[in-house]
Amino acid sequence: MNGNKSLLLVFRIAVAGMVFWGTQSAVSIVWNMADLFMGVMAIINLIAIALLGKYAFAALEDYLAQKRAGIDPVFHVDNIPGLKNVEAWGTPGKKAQKASDKNIA
Repeated sequence: MNGNKSLLLVFRIAVAGMVFWGTQSAVSIVWNMADLFMGVMAIINLIAIALLGKYAFAALEDYLAQKRAGIDPVFHVDNIPGLKNVEAWGTPGKKAQKASDKNIA
């Protein structure tokens, strides 16, 4: 949003308008609107959690497998199937060694 100055200006005007509206409205209306928007925010977060859950559990399983193998866990993009556009967990194709690939005697 910070790359588009006109969108940022619209956002700022909307926030200023809501602040002004909140100061002029009855307290019960303001609290009801706050409750409504908190509910919408919670629904959006629950949807995001549901969509990202499989990746979180895959990362947890990779972490636990590395801990069971006795190595210091390192997250890598290739160890978790289905990840796209990952910037922080290594370069795709340069696969880190999985715990399941190590032979520990």
